[in-house]
Amino acid sequence: MAALLEIDQMSKTYGALLAVDALTLSVEEGEALAIIGPNGAGKSTMFNLVTGDVRPNGGHVHFQGSDITGLAPHLRSRLGIGRSYQIPHPFTNMSVYENLLVGANFGGRMAEQDAYQYCAEVLHITGLSDKANVMARSLTLLQRKRLELARALATRPKLLLLDEIAGGLTEHECNALVETIRAIHAGGTTIIWIEHIVHALLSIASRLVVMNFGRKIADGDPHTVMNDAEVREVYMGIPAA
Repeated sequence: MAALLEIDQMSKTYGALLAVDALTLSVEEGEALAIIGPNGAGKSTMFNLVTGDVRPNGGHVHFQGSDITGLAPHLRSRLGIGRSYQIPHPFTNMSVYENLLVGANFGGRMAEQDAYQYCAEVLHITGLSDKANVMARSLTLLQRKRLELARALATRPKLLLLDEIAGGLTEHECNALVETIRAIHAGGTTIIWIEHIVHALLSIASRLVVMNFGRKIADGDPHTVMNDAEVREVYMGIPAA
């Protein structure tokens, strides 16, 4: 497999705060990578650096072999980088279907007729077909989470970044969302998923990265990483023996 995403010595500071510290990470095409870490570990900032929402103070981002470090967010979206956010922010005065069409037309650059059919397929995949004509402001939390996922999918991503998309859901809702994400990954989309609900991550991810204070402190097989003494101390508060 070829590396789809490469982050090389990436750093980001906010004043005196070092949010991401010389981070190097490679993600293979077709991978399902999970990322965990304490609050403030730099996980979401790393996503913001990949999508171009913030600019780094140092380092580079490569996607499909090209340096995209200076590329604007909308151009990265058109290359195939899609992203969901912790707090869904749909276009509340649009229907669910219209929200997807915006992503397909402007992020995926699809022709109008192609966008109609593709967005209908995304609605089906994400379990929102019966909500297509419902205004986004009327959705429940689970439905908004699904819409957030659907909006990212509407851009036809090669790489899908999921930022705590299961947060706030019940166990049953979380399990249903996991099955949707599993199907998306099985369809060939590379996924990087940040989440605090570890059992959800471990049911999909083949690799786990742990971050703390902006640095990568572990990277490998999920079960091996979760048993690492430093990870258990940093993430679970279990003192090393």
